Amino acid sequence: MITIDEERFKEVFGQIFSAYKARSHGFADTHADNLGPQRIYYPKCVKVGNRDHLYWLTLVALSDRRTNSTMLYRNFARMFNRNKKLFIQGYYPSHRKMERLFRTYKIAVPVGDIALFLEKKRHLDELFNGDPFAIYNGVGNIDDLLIKARRIAKLRGIDLPFPGAKEKIFTLLAMFLSELTDLQFDDLIPIDVWVQSIATSTGVLKGEGIIKFRVLERLLRPNMRKLFSGFKDVPGAANATWILGKSMCTHCAGRDMKDICPIYDMCKGPFRRHRTPESDKHSGYIEVPSDFIPKGSNPY
Repeated sequence: MITIDEERFKEVFGQIFSAYKARSHGFADTHADNLGPQRIYYPKCVKVGNRDHLYWLTLVALSDRRTNSTMLYRNFARMFNRNKKLFIQGYYPSHRKMERLFRTYKIAVPVGDIALFLEKKRHLDELFNGDPFAIYNGVGNIDDLLIKARRIAKLRGIDLPFPGAKEKIFTLLAMFLSELTDLQFDDLIPIDVWVQSIATSTGVLKGEGIIKFRVLERLLRPNMRKLFSGFKDVPGAANATWILGKSMCTHCAGRDMKDICPIYDMCKGPFRRHRTPESDKHSGYIEVPSDFIPKGSNPY
């Protein structure tokens, strides 16, 4: 059976957020302002924080798989900037036209996601009056939000308000909105591959066996919610685990990260996540104890 060592969780992730707050280690040079795609890329025809910007940000976040974020945000920004009708509530181009736009602006998503994009736009307009804040009205955390989403879906006779969007995406969008507005929401950090991997590599997970990604996500979320409440006022801090993973963890097997990684001495290094099926990045499990790759063992 696998459980969470809550004290170890606070030690590890508290160190990450504290390092981000102090802009120490790798965070001295790499932070949300120069790595977060939601901050770097946006349509130049909008004013940051205005209605059109938040509308665009919501639609791109709902399409984000957190695997190709840089290109996705950049190309979505170009597409909206040159096709301003997309900002209009109630405007739904044909699937053929949307497919042509995605191809023109090199937005690489499965063909089926184009129809999903149109459906998400329609539901944002019709169910929430085009207002992303309405998605979060009356709820304070992700659990309550999912109950609200299921209730709306049942009333409207649809599967989901935003097909394909689950806990991580709604948390991601809440993070983005909280950076620009006064949105009050308890869950601002997606329990993504990086949070799960960090927890595994640093001994936050106790016991032995296998644990599915989604089960681990649910186990870690209450701890993250409680811990991060003390760092909500630090600008950009909600991006810290993603930045650590993208700019530091990905290089750990090949480079000496001792002076860069704020949790280097707490971490055993990278390991293999098991996917089921092998091609699915979002479904699978982690095995505890894991087979770790020695840090800096594969120079390139």
